[in-house]
Amino acid sequence: MILEYLILTKSVFFGVVLQFPGPSRHRGAYVDDFEQPTDEAFADEGIETSAMEGKDIEPSSMEVDMYEQQDEPSESENQTYACRESPFMFSRSNYKQQLSDFQRLQFANNYCKAAYLEVMTLAKEAGTWIRAKPGLGNLDNLVNVFRTPPLPGKKIEFSVASAVVPDIPASEMVTIMMHVKNKWSKSMFPLVKHGEEYRVVECLQNLSKTDASIWGAIQVYAEIQLPTTLVPTRYFEFLRYGKEIMDGVHIIVDVTSHCFGDPYARYNSEKRPSGVIIREYGRKDCEIIWIENVEVEETRETMYSSIINSNLAYNADRWISTLLWKLKRDQSSFADLKIDVHPRAGSFLLALTQAMKRFFMECVSQHPDEVALTIATSDADPIRIMYNQTLTERIALVGVNSFRVQAKPLSVFHFLMKMDLQLAFRASANSEIDEVHEEPEQLFTFASDDKSNIISLHKRNTEQQGTSYCLQEASMDKYCSFILSKTMPEELLNVHIVCGEESIYETSEHRMANVTPSGFAIMPDGPGGLQSDASLVTFLMQLDYDPSKGDVHVDTVRKDFLRDLNMIIQELNEKVVRRND
Repeated sequence: MILEYLILTKSVFFGVVLQFPGPSRHRGAYVDDFEQPTDEAFADEGIETSAMEGKDIEPSSMEVDMYEQQDEPSESENQTYACRESPFMFSRSNYKQQLSDFQRLQFANNYCKAAYLEVMTLAKEAGTWIRAKPGLGNLDNLVNVFRTPPLPGKKIEFSVASAVVPDIPASEMVTIMMHVKNKWSKSMFPLVKHGEEYRVVECLQNLSKTDASIWGAIQVYAEIQLPTTLVPTRYFEFLRYGKEIMDGVHIIVDVTSHCFGDPYARYNSEKRPSGVIIREYGRKDCEIIWIENVEVEETRETMYSSIINSNLAYNADRWISTLLWKLKRDQSSFADLKIDVHPRAGSFLLALTQAMKRFFMECVSQHPDEVALTIATSDADPIRIMYNQTLTERIALVGVNSFRVQAKPLSVFHFLMKMDLQLAFRASANSEIDEVHEEPEQLFTFASDDKSNIISLHKRNTEQQGTSYCLQEASMDKYCSFILSKTMPEELLNVHIVCGEESIYETSEHRMANVTPSGFAIMPDGPGGLQSDASLVTFLMQLDYDPSKGDVHVDTVRKDFLRDLNMIIQELNEKVVRRND
């Protein structure tokens, strides 16, 4: 009776227009004490590790072995719909007296089981190594809630991909997924611009008491961003919980927070039942199935519409590709050394270039951090000009714009690597880009084994400026590539990179004081990855002005930025597009 009443009743929070948080917000307590459960931990609670599925609320919903063949699903079960309102929406004021703590926990448990069943069903139907659905009793009503049509103005994006993750055992992959702030968001950057986790509250804290195989649950806030100002940031809030399916096989399940009536949830996109299924693959590796299943706003018409509508921008394979690229980047090593480097130079280079990319992503965000950046142009202006308030010794601004070029991303990438260095040294020498200078000397590379990520240091000597240095990171991926650079003073070079008696990297509070880069992000405009027929390019440029010459008008900055932008587009058309015709 209570369940029927709740199905017919809307949450007092449903339908409320929420203001999005702007810059990444911070609230709640971080969950930094998450640990993978051990056999001893379960033994302390009187739970046998060989029977992790005990203590379900309803005996009829006990789970069966995942790899036993189940009856064929009905036609209605095979259909994939969209998701809408949960039948268990709790308003503390309306329902607190009507539902006991046990009933609230029962609804939460059943909802989580339904989300788990949906993720496993989607993995099975996608033809992965999941061969059967779990037997959890009759959860059709709850599963159908996840398959109702989207609201007007919304659409569904769904995809499944699988891969072997080298040198990451299953237990470590689980830890990456559950440590959102310190591991997951960093492993999925730059697709995940920002991520945090919070402790679950109320009945969700007791999920493991109803299902002993659930060993962790957190509330997640995430911002998903493409490297352009033309695509709005996607904001998500969702419950994430980890569950052991059987020995050596785990699942991480994500489901939107609105299912649990969270009055504080703020999002413009929703997680339908999504997740990652993880199993051991040898002694050192793991194999994963990534299920991406979200309800998002309809795509507004821009040059990026086609890759979003064709599900190339955010699909499951891109999430896996981002993870694998990050793992390879972390294993970078030095080569072609022409200078001595400090033993800790590698960690400094990874941290500095990562901070440069974070600054780039902040500049293209729908709501840049107002402490660091102030937008000076209107939303209707295709060129975004921002005051860079992280630099105070000069008048510093940043310009951003995206454009399309009819050339393969791989060709564009290699051309812009050289162009990026020319722009950086031109800026440091205050000269024109077509002035003749000697080619910069490359002092080292710090690269991944497959050269998908290369950090390099370059030196140029000029009569006017003497010796100048430029650090560049070139990151190549079939979904999104970056080329970013910044000039480096010799003092910073000597302290953090060149070999010396000691490095102050660990203690310096100002080591990341200036991370403003100039550079490019490149995405394929269609299928084919790096061999796609066209490229979508975002250009970001740092523009500095001498404060002794007075204030600088935004129109002047815009004109300076536009001059370089037009020059880059012209060079691409003449030297890349026509060459490939």
